[in-house]
Amino acid sequence: MGKSGSCDRSDLCAEFSGTANTEFTRTYSALTRRSLAGSDDSIAVVDLSPLTTGHVLVCPRLHYFNAAQAIADPACGFGVFLEGFLRKYVEVFGEFTILEHGSTRVMPTACISHAHLHVLPMALEPIIRRMYRDGLSLNMLDGWGEVSDLVLDESPYYLAADSSRFFVAQPLQRMAGQYLRVVAGECISIPAEECDWAVVIRREIFHRTVQLWAAHPANEGVML
Repeated sequence: MGKSGSCDRSDLCAEFSGTANTEFTRTYSALTRRSLAGSDDSIAVVDLSPLTTGHVLVCPRLHYFNAAQAIADPACGFGVFLEGFLRKYVEVFGEFTILEHGSTRVMPTACISHAHLHVLPMALEPIIRRMYRDGLSLNMLDGWGEVSDLVLDESPYYLAADSSRFFVAQPLQRMAGQYLRVVAGECISIPAEECDWAVVIRREIFHRTVQLWAAHPANEGVML
């Protein structure tokens, strides 16, 4: 149970396949780079409109609907890449929270259906409290191995994790658009209406994230 088998022409699919006209190139200069690190099948890029310095997306290059699919596919090294990238991330930005709105083939409910994990330098607890307050039922998983098991029932999910804890909710009803961005934004005092990446573009934070990553000695020669 791995990738969907074909690209659904989502914007990230287009960008990672080398298409010139994408949301990113339309928003920033064509000479701007946002790729921090990559492998043959995985890549880490700065969020188009980062909520805070260090807001990064970690993605498989090929089309998967969610990270669980990519990790479960033995032909994809996404899990190995993610582990290595997070080790470097901590050296630059500190401890992290990972968020994902996982779509599926039968229910492509995320605004971007290409698998992407949000990595942000923030605490997990406020996010978990907000998700509980919103009525979501959270299950605690043992690790990425159990996350990959989510491919079995092809249900959409919300993932909130840090370096050692993994919480997953499989909502019974549709939540607000860009729900996890709104939850993360609330935790750092960003109003919900300003969390939409298509409405507010935080160019200074974008460039600061790129600069901090590139300046760290551990990442010399890593940035793509």
